[in-house]
Amino acid sequence: MNIDVKRHIADRAYSRYISSLQEIENVRNGILHNRQGNKKVTEINNSPDRLAKRILREGLPPDEALERINGVPNFQDVAILRKLFGMSTSICRIMISFDFGGTGYGTGFLIASDLIITNHHVLPDTATANTAQAQFGYELDEKGNALNPVSFRLRPDRFFLTSDIIKDQNVPFSGLDFSIVAIETTSTDNQPLNQFGYIQLDGGTGKMLEGENCVVIQHPQGDYKKVVLKDIRMLTLVDDFMIYESDTSPGSSGSAVIALGTGTIVSLHHSAVPRKNAQNQWLRKDGTVASDGDNDDVIDWLGNEGIRISSIVKAIQGMEVPVSMQACKEQLLKAQVNMFSPQSTQMQQPSTQAILQAAGLQSTIVASAPAPTSEKTPLVYFEVELTTQENLQENWISQVWVQVPGLQSVEQLFPMATASTRRQLYYIGVRSSQSPWELAAQIETLPHVNACTPDLPVQTYINSGLQDKPATATESQIFNTGRAVWNEKEFTDKWAESSFCKDFIAQGNKLAYRQWNKSAIKLPSLSNATRTNLSNLKLVQLDTGYSDHSKVRNGYNFNEDADFIDDDNDARDRMSTGPLLFPSHGTRTASLVIGGKITGSTFANDGNSGVLSLDDSPLIKLVPYRISKSVALIGRGKDMVNAATHAINNNADVMYMCMGSYPRPMIEEIARLAYEKGVIWVCAAGNEVELVIAPAMYPGTIAVAGINPDGKPWKDSCRGPSVDISAPGEDVYVPFLDKDDNDIMVFGSGTSYAAPQVAAAAMLWKAKRKEELRNKYTMGWQIVEAFRRCLQKSAFKPGKDWETDKYGAGILDITALLNVELPDLKPEDNAYFGQPPRPFWDLGIREAVHHIWNTLIAKLTPDTEAALSVAPLTQRGRLALEAFSSTQAGPFEAATNKTRATRKILDTYFESYIAKS
Repeated sequence: MNIDVKRHIADRAYSRYISSLQEIENVRNGILHNRQGNKKVTEINNSPDRLAKRILREGLPPDEALERINGVPNFQDVAILRKLFGMSTSICRIMISFDFGGTGYGTGFLIASDLIITNHHVLPDTATANTAQAQFGYELDEKGNALNPVSFRLRPDRFFLTSDIIKDQNVPFSGLDFSIVAIETTSTDNQPLNQFGYIQLDGGTGKMLEGENCVVIQHPQGDYKKVVLKDIRMLTLVDDFMIYESDTSPGSSGSAVIALGTGTIVSLHHSAVPRKNAQNQWLRKDGTVASDGDNDDVIDWLGNEGIRISSIVKAIQGMEVPVSMQACKEQLLKAQVNMFSPQSTQMQQPSTQAILQAAGLQSTIVASAPAPTSEKTPLVYFEVELTTQENLQENWISQVWVQVPGLQSVEQLFPMATASTRRQLYYIGVRSSQSPWELAAQIETLPHVNACTPDLPVQTYINSGLQDKPATATESQIFNTGRAVWNEKEFTDKWAESSFCKDFIAQGNKLAYRQWNKSAIKLPSLSNATRTNLSNLKLVQLDTGYSDHSKVRNGYNFNEDADFIDDDNDARDRMSTGPLLFPSHGTRTASLVIGGKITGSTFANDGNSGVLSLDDSPLIKLVPYRISKSVALIGRGKDMVNAATHAINNNADVMYMCMGSYPRPMIEEIARLAYEKGVIWVCAAGNEVELVIAPAMYPGTIAVAGINPDGKPWKDSCRGPSVDISAPGEDVYVPFLDKDDNDIMVFGSGTSYAAPQVAAAAMLWKAKRKEELRNKYTMGWQIVEAFRRCLQKSAFKPGKDWETDKYGAGILDITALLNVELPDLKPEDNAYFGQPPRPFWDLGIREAVHHIWNTLIAKLTPDTEAALSVAPLTQRGRLALEAFSSTQAGPFEAATNKTRATRKILDTYFESYIAKS
């Protein structure tokens, strides 16, 4: 295989591995406990549906099936070995003759009477297939003597079906790296092909669980047929791919990965996964950087990846073939099986819940160690920061299961980290009826733990002047249904004399004043080269997900969207309504980037297409990540950390986020990691309080405040020295729904509308300066810092009274930004250079900050206390408040209003984390 192709495939496999790293580490932890006899395989699995189907595949009563699945891996029925031996005869060595001489090798296997499958990168086209042969029986007998192999020519003229290595959103079923080709039924020495049988592909799920064993049959580097008999376990499923343990070589491409428990083929192997350093370079086993000439046995492989058979079967069913090949395709489909298809099932299958109950299991499977707690007991999550003592860190994993009753899960937040501050951070789930803060105090008594903080729902500061009526479009509205009414008359009356809209309103130029924000940021015309480069960059949105609003419908990348709340690959906004839920918030922030035309609606007042749209058509495909049901970050902070980590590991160029909370170590560390990796992370500064929220407050991000159509700061924008730049945020034209669910546009306000415009500017800057950036900077952080400096140097100041210490360098000016010379950067220009260690705050202070943050919303907003119930402070939390107050605090005293004590504690807490220059 060409070295460049090999590296490309392995690099993509690495990206998928890293994107699922936390799940993989959880499974590895479960496998470790399983090997030690402390956990069952079925307790590693986290999919009730797949577990139920796996039980059904045993063909035994559920309790007996469960016992067999959880049996000792190296104690198998002889029937499985016979089945494996029979399948092995269908596996062949593929030999490819090159025009320049020499032979290439791969592995393949029969999947119908005269059709074989291998990887696309082994047989990428019919021309290559015409030069290839399939050789069966290239193996040793029981005495170690070579058998006489039997060779067959391939016939791509009869049938050839392939899925490229690279996924193209315009080509259905691409990116699966497989090729299926017809083969002669008589060998070159006149032997019949049918003596080798074929392997049935099963398109159903449940063939294998995380932590179960698999067997790989292969021709490594063209060698005699081999079987990997080590304790090889499946680690995880990532969309169309399966990641597992094994020792494989390049010649193993196209080999069969077989589930040991069921004896069915589960994936088509196509690549190993290399370990990399921070500079994205492959590493040898000794830790040094690998070179192109290195043999595979010196590379440090993390694992292996195959294409899921269920995905391949689905592709075969859906891919079109020429009429002349249709008969072969039908033959291929008849040769396959799906245990759970209607054709294969004579009676209605029992439900997942019924199967699991019959097996003595709960219908909810938690990947954890057994714990003597009820499923009804609340599950609470904690962010844990370990001590700097390495021996105690190493002892942590084994001791935490013993020391924390009700423990359900343990994972390292940044398992690939090299920085000690990241390696210390863990995340645990505990079932307990105790107060989370009291339980955190108990966990902090362990010698391994420096700090333990509950990861509880967190809301954003909300002002008291909010209303619950559909006419308002302010993003900070406490009860938001995602509905509004058109409010252009209010806008024109309010801004008739404003600097950015005065002339447009006087002229009656509706399209112009509806897009006043683009005039304010001086959006230029783009060169063809910039547009081309722009299409190759990746912009990720961390928000509430996408919707079907026609304003943005054509601007999303649905191949890479992800939902970090429901843990699936569909980032659709569930449109939940109620206190602080803000449905379609992600739609509105997306429209400022990729907005096009409203279609299929009677609404006649469209306008304000996205900054990265041309003639109402998006120039990029935005990747939406759903990280919250609410702009106020209701839910776990870890969901945001997972999403940002996923974006970083999947090579995002820019990402933006329009929500936040008070500072927390895991948010601080992910912001720093993005900076180090060269991902420009644009964050809204926040609304209606002076304190800039996290992650916008951190040095590694680009913090954005809001301005109005008069070029003045929006009165409700958060402000402070952390802010880098301002952009239009008050009364910006964005999409909503009316009361009848029709697509409309209204003028709305929020720094959420300012941040996307700066993110779009970052994309244009990277597209314009692509070659310069590559040639000038060698470290990831330099790209982010160069953008910040160019952004600030090019900013427009509307007057001498502009407060740079509150609203950044000025107003975004994209035309000037794209023409500013790139700065020379020294190590001391790093935003984190000389930054002091993360401050340590007593658990009581952390609890008080969380309490104040949430209670202010309930107390300052009429009639919402019931919806936004806040637990009373523990004694430790009350003592912490008393340290900042001259009077004794009652259980609910924290933040009945903005008292001196609460203001002091919040200011002090926030300021301790701010280190932007």
